[in-house]
Parts: sequence; C-alpha cells; structure tokens
Amino acid sequence: MTLSFDPTTDFAQAVDGLESVTLQRRGSSQTVTVSSAQRQQETAQESEPSDGAVRQADILWHLQLPAGEDPPEVGDAVIDLQGNRWTILQVEALSLLGRWKCAARDLRIAYGCFDRVDIERAVWGDLGSGPEIVGWNYAFSALPVKIQPSTVVVDNSVTPVATTAHFDIILSETIALEPDDRFVAEDGTIYQIESYEQSERIDVLPIAKVTRVDT
Repeated sequence: MTLSFDPTTDFAQAVDGLESVTLQRRGSSQTVTVSSAQRQQETAQESEPSDGAVRQADILWHLQLPAGEDPPEVGDAVIDLQGNRWTILQVEALSLLGRWKCAARDLRIAYGCFDRVDIERAVWGDLGSGPEIVGWNYAFSALPVKIQPSTVVVDNSVTPVATTAHFDIILSETIALEPDDRFVAEDGTIYQIESYEQSERIDVLPIAKVTRVDT
C-alpha cells in the first residue's frame, strides 16, 4: 500500500491545536480568514520591573493561507478569536510545508492599552460668520488606548493662575487621524490633538500628543 502525504495541503488534517484567525493587511481594512493557524512559543514577560505589568508579549504563528492569497508581510496583523492583535515583525517562508512562520508581538499588551476612548471628527459649517465646527461625528468607538500624563504648564501671568495639562495617548493601532479630531474618554474628558507621531513604524505604537480640554 502506498501512502501519500502532501504537507502543503494536509496541514489542517495532520496538525493538532489549529485555530482560525484573521490576517489584516497593514494600513488597510482588507482581511483574510486563515482557518489553519497554529501558535507556538507564546511568551509574556516584563522587560523591566513594572509591579507585575506585562511589558512584552511575543508569539510565533504558523499560517497556511488560502490558495491565491498574497503572503503575509511585516506590519500585517494576526487577530485571534479572543480579539488579541499580533503585529507581524518577521516573516519566514516554509516552502516545503506550504506555510509561513511569523514572529509577532501584541503591542497593545506591551503598552498597556487598557483605556477606552471614542474619536470624534469635526463637522464644519458656516453659520454666517465663516467656517466653524458645528458638530461631531464618531470616527472610532471604544478604541483601546493608553492615556499617559505628560506635562503640566503653569501660566503665572494671569489671575487666577492657569494650567494646561498635556498627555500622550498611545493608540492600539495606526489609524488615519485628522487635525481637528478629538478623543473622548470613558469619563467624558475631552483631549484635543496637538501632534501625531510614530504612525509609520510597526515595532512601536503611534502616539497622539494631546491637551486636555477643561469644560
């Protein structure tokens, strides 16, 4: 009797512990469902003393993509069924096995993105005195972020003394922000964007420099 085994097509039948994940292309909403994925060497550890906070979460994914799909690329994200988002930092073709080995990192965990914000986009209109903001629309809802206090600037030249609080908002993924967007935290605090940094990097998360709006 002759046995025939083709590793390029029989991965799902021959390997235990497979799961279905979503591959999201970098800088795009385009996704690919990968029904045959296997996680290996998942690690979570502190990179520095942090009172138990996880600072690094890495994993190796083995992915067998559907026929005809482009290979995974550095910067793509693997999203598992629990909603964890693993950014691919390295890709290796396992040609004889018909699949891809991807080293990835969960940057949301690495940066502690456990806060939630809505991003509101300005609606402009002219009420008779020129263009002005007349309302707000939701651009993103319940986006995981890390809100980190940065600096407080004190102005002693006015009475009463005025203070301006600056924060860094670390976003869980790169998104297209507009200059007049604002962040609204779960407690209703509003943050206005000053600048947007690191959006082109894949090994770190983007940061929005913001000012708290006191109402």
